[in-house]
Amino acid sequence: MNFKCGINQNQEFLFPKKPSDFLSDDHLAKAVYEIVDLLSVDKIESKYSKIGQNAYSPKMMIRILFYGYSVSVRSSRKISNGCENRLDFIYLTDGLKPSHDRVSDFRKDNLEELKQLFKEIVLIGANLGLAKFGNIKTSIDGSKFRANASPKLTKDEEGLQKLLDQTREEIDKIFEEAERIDREEDKKYGKENRGDELPEHLRSKKAREKAIREAIEKLKKQKEEMKDKIGCEKNRELTRTELKKIGKMKINITDNDAKFMKERSGVIKPNYNAQISVDEEEQFIIANDVVDECNDQHQFIPMLNQTKENIGESPKQAKADNGYYPQLEEAAKLFPEIDLYVDDKNRRKKYINFYELKQKYSKEEYDNLIKIVSPQGEKEYKKRMYTVEPPIGNIKHNLGYRQFLLRGLNKVKGEFNLMCIAHDIKKIASFFTKKGINLAKALSNIKENIKKATKNKVNNRLGAAY
Repeated sequence: MNFKCGINQNQEFLFPKKPSDFLSDDHLAKAVYEIVDLLSVDKIESKYSKIGQNAYSPKMMIRILFYGYSVSVRSSRKISNGCENRLDFIYLTDGLKPSHDRVSDFRKDNLEELKQLFKEIVLIGANLGLAKFGNIKTSIDGSKFRANASPKLTKDEEGLQKLLDQTREEIDKIFEEAERIDREEDKKYGKENRGDELPEHLRSKKAREKAIREAIEKLKKQKEEMKDKIGCEKNRELTRTELKKIGKMKINITDNDAKFMKERSGVIKPNYNAQISVDEEEQFIIANDVVDECNDQHQFIPMLNQTKENIGESPKQAKADNGYYPQLEEAAKLFPEIDLYVDDKNRRKKYINFYELKQKYSKEEYDNLIKIVSPQGEKEYKKRMYTVEPPIGNIKHNLGYRQFLLRGLNKVKGEFNLMCIAHDIKKIASFFTKKGINLAKALSNIKENIKKATKNKVNNRLGAAY
């Protein structure tokens, strides 16, 4: 009798024997695998229960998220599809195939923990040479990113109430139609055979009504908070103009936190204002954040604080454009150790009346002006555009991230953090490719370097204390 013959155990394959052999040594996926292996995921692992089915490894999920964002694949469905059909993703998942909802849930549920991992990647990059401890020069800037929200659904309180009334009318009509059909079916089939579940179209109308109600309540709360804020800052009753302006405040139904902001093209759309702090050495992003304010007036100090926290020390220099000027004086007092360069609109004048400005300016503002109009200071400040503008361009144009997928300020912060991680990982990989150094070997001792650096800092602080 003849039987089917399988593969001979001594048969050699024409294809590589290991998954890693399918990819070149300098492939980005291998860099991601090595970098993620160094990260601490204890906080994420603590969320998992020991009861039930085995879950996907957090490090595996982090690998495909980091790599996906690095190669302009951020949709959970496209990442899941890549895990089935692309060798680079298959290599990162060790052959596992997480579904799109697992990818989406993991990202959504661990945004805060991924923010902490960004700090670890910053330290890894700095220890590898992408930033020089003790001589870090950073530039800060912001850029508008489109929110996942329709401009047509941004309305004031009156518009929301009108939309709510229209939705109620539609729901009432659907109920009347449903009752009529129910009576006809009762006569035809009997009550026992009739399904009484709520129709799909009615459920969506109900969901829309709920969303509108929530938006109205949130808008009312925002108005009260704005009244209290203005009253506390100016220590007086609000004027009629201020009350009128607050009365016209709007909110978006699909994303309550998105605000109308003017983009570079002049178009006004629902946006978020993304902030980054970038090191001058290799355009390595050190800190990132997202705010719902249309300008950068209140972001200078928060970004300096984040930069200091992420690298464990104050940067030697910090540069920013005129949008950050309102916090210059306060920042100079809070961070006397940082050499600040903030653009001053008066420096562009053909004739600068220094005597007159000295009477108007604070000491910190006047010192900043003198510094940036000097030949050396002007040369230093110009480095800002070559430091912070390219990473924004890389994220928006090379990676193609001009609009957020997620909604809500906290989720958007987490998504932008992933964009910045993607930028930094690619920087680490390209940095070693240029130098012809094997990244795996360079990373092999990085844990020890970080431990030693942390230990030395602790010892230095203890020594200073005694």
